Amino acid sequence: MNEELKFDVSEGIALVTLNRPEAYNSMSPAIIDGLGEAYRRCDEDDAIRVVVVTGAGNVFCTGADMSAGADTFDGAAQQVEIDSCPLSMQAWDVRKPVIAACNGHAVGAGMGLAVQCDMRIFANEGKYGFLQSRRGVVTDFAMEYVLPRLVGFERAFELLVRAPRLSGEEAVAWGLAGRSVPATEVLDTAMDIARDIATHCAPLAVGLHKRLLWQGLDMSLGELAAMESRALNHTMAKPDAVEGGMAYFERRPPNWNGQLGEDWPDWLTQ
Repeated sequence: MNEELKFDVSEGIALVTLNRPEAYNSMSPAIIDGLGEAYRRCDEDDAIRVVVVTGAGNVFCTGADMSAGADTFDGAAQQVEIDSCPLSMQAWDVRKPVIAACNGHAVGAGMGLAVQCDMRIFANEGKYGFLQSRRGVVTDFAMEYVLPRLVGFERAFELLVRAPRLSGEEAVAWGLAGRSVPATEVLDTAMDIARDIATHCAPLAVGLHKRLLWQGLDMSLGELAAMESRALNHTMAKPDAVEGGMAYFERRPPNWNGQLGEDWPDWLTQ
């Protein structure tokens, strides 16, 4: 990693912190490189079961670094081609749940970063939105694909075209997040959810559920049902299927032994 991205692992949870509080955690080459590297490490390390992404200070991420002023989005001046999904690995490709703990504002690319995640916790006091239309550019992080599937076409259209700023509670009402809590409770809420998943849910089943949900967005009902059947039979042949039942019967926490590195089905793309 690097000094602009903190990475800590405890109790099977990787806490990834955007660490540019003096710049409101705006995107930088170090954050982009570090976050892609962090996601890859989380995907490959079987000791990590859940990922939580948050921001240092009282902001999640304010998107593009605007310190260059008028040149920020001037591709001709910069003479560069921009990849709208700049991370070397996207959140949806990580085979573990990725939870965005948006402890403060998330706007522009910062909001895209959060919406790429599987779950989001917003702060009541935060402001959330895609402001790119108001900056003269198109949004990034594949939001034209993700947003309509998350909130429906009309709301996705308004979010990207009119580019409103929403409070945390408004964003939840629009379907952009599952929860909005006071800013001081955002990280604790995300960590409680992560801890519950890491302790009580089998890693292989969790990873397969995530892959089925994301890939299912592009599949027919029949195709998805067929893939789900293969995944179900794959998990039922593993020791954790027995352990889950025994743990329930004996009223104790499960002792999961499955590992994605060894147990991931070879017919399902990584």
